[in-house]
Amino acid sequence: MRLILALLLLVVTAPAADKPNVLFIAIDDLNHWVGYLGRNKQSITPNIDKLAARGVRFTHSYCAAPVCNPSRAALMSGMRPGRTGVYDNNQDWRPVISEEQTLTHAFRQGGYFVCGAGKIYHESYKRLEDWG
Repeated sequence: MRLILALLLLVVTAPAADKPNVLFIAIDDLNHWVGYLGRNKQSITPNIDKLAARGVRFTHSYCAAPVCNPSRAALMSGMRPGRTGVYDNNQDWRPVISEEQTLTHAFRQGGYFVCGAGKIYHESYKRLEDWG
């Protein structure tokens, strides 16, 4: 059995000491295959375990849709597929989710520098103005 992961990484840094830095990591298809949850002893994930010990960790995960594009669009906008109409991977989410409605925009408006790596949004539909 081969486990394939797509790492979604959003790094938000604060210019002032009074704002916390934010590291947001989402991983496709990881499920409960991490050591810190204690459910799969054969999973050895020392770096994720160390990170979990130092920050906020979630023990229950949910997704807005069982498909990449609508799930990512919902995660980054806070809007469910029923509101956006994005239900499939071949749908362009950009016409229905404006730049002002994204998580990245909210952080930028709050004075943060925002950068990302991996497949934050479904890679078929990039919007570069969401970054930087």
